[in-house]
Amino acid sequence: MFILRSLSGFLALALILGLLKRKNADGVVFLIFFEFAAAIWALSDGFEHAATSLEFKIFWSQIGYLGSSTTPIFFLLFTLAYTQIYRQFSVNMIVLVMAIPVITILLVFTYPQNHLIWENVEFYPQTNESMYIYGKWFWVFAIYEYFALAAAICVLLIGTFRFFKMFKIQLVYLIFASVLPLVTSIIYVFKLTSLRADLTPIALIVSGGFAALGIYYQRMFDVVPIARRQTIGKLSDGVMVVDMANRIVDVNLAFETIINTKREDLMGIPVLRFSNLFVNEESLHPEENDYTAETTIPTPSGLRYFEVKYSRVTDSKNKLIGKIYLLHDISIRKKALDEAIETNVLLRNEILEKEKLIADLDAYARSVAHDLKNPISGMIGLTDFIKDYILSQNTDEALELLEMVNTQSQKMVEIVDELLLLSRIRKEDIVPVKIDMYSIVKEAINRLKYLVESRGAIIEFPEEWPVVMGHGQWIEEVWVNLISNSIKYGGDPPKIVIGSDKVPMGFYRFWISDNGPGISQEFMDKLFVDFERLGQKKVEGHGLGLSITKRIIEKLGGKVFVTSENIPGQGCTFSFLLHE
Repeated sequence: MFILRSLSGFLALALILGLLKRKNADGVVFLIFFEFAAAIWALSDGFEHAATSLEFKIFWSQIGYLGSSTTPIFFLLFTLAYTQIYRQFSVNMIVLVMAIPVITILLVFTYPQNHLIWENVEFYPQTNESMYIYGKWFWVFAIYEYFALAAAICVLLIGTFRFFKMFKIQLVYLIFASVLPLVTSIIYVFKLTSLRADLTPIALIVSGGFAALGIYYQRMFDVVPIARRQTIGKLSDGVMVVDMANRIVDVNLAFETIINTKREDLMGIPVLRFSNLFVNEESLHPEENDYTAETTIPTPSGLRYFEVKYSRVTDSKNKLIGKIYLLHDISIRKKALDEAIETNVLLRNEILEKEKLIADLDAYARSVAHDLKNPISGMIGLTDFIKDYILSQNTDEALELLEMVNTQSQKMVEIVDELLLLSRIRKEDIVPVKIDMYSIVKEAINRLKYLVESRGAIIEFPEEWPVVMGHGQWIEEVWVNLISNSIKYGGDPPKIVIGSDKVPMGFYRFWISDNGPGISQEFMDKLFVDFERLGQKKVEGHGLGLSITKRIIEKLGGKVFVTSENIPGQGCTFSFLLHE
């Protein structure tokens, strides 16, 4: 930083030598004072950065205020003179505008006797950094400084409407010259970035350079000089300048890097050879109007995204004499946008999942509460009878009632187990493996042995089964749910047929048919909705079975189907697909 500030300070001194040749031009004297003050600021800032003790850092900061407190005023006076808003300045006016800078300098050089500029100065020997805690007067001075720079910008904007078009380019330089130090100062004073160094003095010298360019070069008719002065040779954005014959006449270093081609190989060649790299659907963007587009360009570092800005280059009569294409790398922004979109999708899915869970719980509260309430109420009544039987030593009756309590308890456990299974399916990620479907079906039927015997159900199923990918415990639950439904809703007695067959796209279909009354289309649409029963009030259940079946199969990458002609005796067929 010391070298950079020192070089910028000497650059300001060099600019002063050049400006002395034009000292009679409007406002140049104030620009010379501006550059001299900026040079003092930059050089002292460099020495302050290099100083290794608190005393020397404060000393060089005090010297720096000779420049920092006066540069905004000199720049304002320069803009007033250059735009000819004021041709002559009275002594009283100069004294008035310099009053606050002079007071500021006096307060700075009387520190630490007063703490109006700096309340305290902290020094960190480990990093050789210093921190200035601003006092009350500093903010008065800062507001005045920003007001002066803002006023200079307003003066230049007014000047753009008063001057001839051929001189407006100079005023554009000057507007940029006034905005740049204002922005850097605000960033430093209000700590808007993690960078602790104050780049304002360097920005002021750069601004002075732009102002000097505006004064020196008044004849701006050729496309290359105009484009060069409208851009910066070492701009990080790629710049290409094209003449009216659509030939490339200038590029900057950044553009060479983007397309991986040397400048000498680009000069004079038709721009159409490269237009497909950075202009999409050029016919949609007529050259009479500026426009902005986005494109992708393969670079040595990979495919990158760019924002293409097209600008017209005109002469003093506003006649088009060339074109400028500016390529701004937006890859980081695009990546951040893509990540934000992905994050939003994940959040939206998470919200939808939570909303579904809330809906599930709400439906469960409405539908399952009744199923739990009945056995609980019955158990409460049974306990009173059991107590009476025990007191009267009627053991047989008490044991019979205890068996009924046990049955009711089993029903409640089934409801809770199925709800837990539904929740586990929602959360768990299972890697499918090859499963033995024959053993799984037999175990499912064995679990339903009591129901099969009580209903006199007849179940037919093959001994040979295809090998598919799945999760044994979950598939067993699927068969338990489907077989129990077929028994409950089948004929009298239920006759159930289970089988499988090969289907396209690498799937096997497993199916189960019954001889029940069938299902209407109205109920078919509700079959796999959580906590929905098939509509037969006499059948016990709580509507979780088919919902669990659907979620298990879809979690394993398959689908669930149901078909029915709604004809008594022909029942319905449930089926599901699994990968082979």
